[in-house]
Amino acid sequence: MLRRVCSGPAEVDDVIQETYYKVLEQGKLDHVLEPKGFLVRIARNIVFDRMRRDAVVSIESVANLEELDMADSAPSTERVALARAELRWVFGLIANLPERCKEVFTARRIYGLSQAETAESLQVSEGVVEQESMRGMRLISDMIARVGVQETPARKQPTARKRHVHDR
Repeated sequence: MLRRVCSGPAEVDDVIQETYYKVLEQGKLDHVLEPKGFLVRIARNIVFDRMRRDAVVSIESVANLEELDMADSAPSTERVALARAELRWVFGLIANLPERCKEVFTARRIYGLSQAETAESLQVSEGVVEQESMRGMRLISDMIARVGVQETPARKQPTARKRHVHDR
């Protein structure tokens, strides 16, 4: 894909070399979940920087650059931040459950244990696991109905004020 964006083989080699340099400069790469996407994003940014420096860019190069966006499957920084905020909110809901209900709900919904595995690990019957799972879902649904879905700053939108039964 770089061949379509860069002016020639020498520039492709330069971008690849600079990409490797930037990766080595990073040091730790524990945060990288998609290595291919990470490399593509670095190369894409390098190409953008070069185009900005050159100031004159062919329309064909810009069109080909959009293909690099397709290759990058990593979520955007904004999406990661939003997902983390939503996860914190969900964990806050779970934290408000009664203790046994919270243990069952966490084992079933967070760790993905089966009903039998949950019963065995918590030393309760499968009937209790089923009851507590349903209770947890009902309580969380009630909390969401009472509080509403929390909007994070990244996607906050103006909402109409909810009318309560005693608001007339």
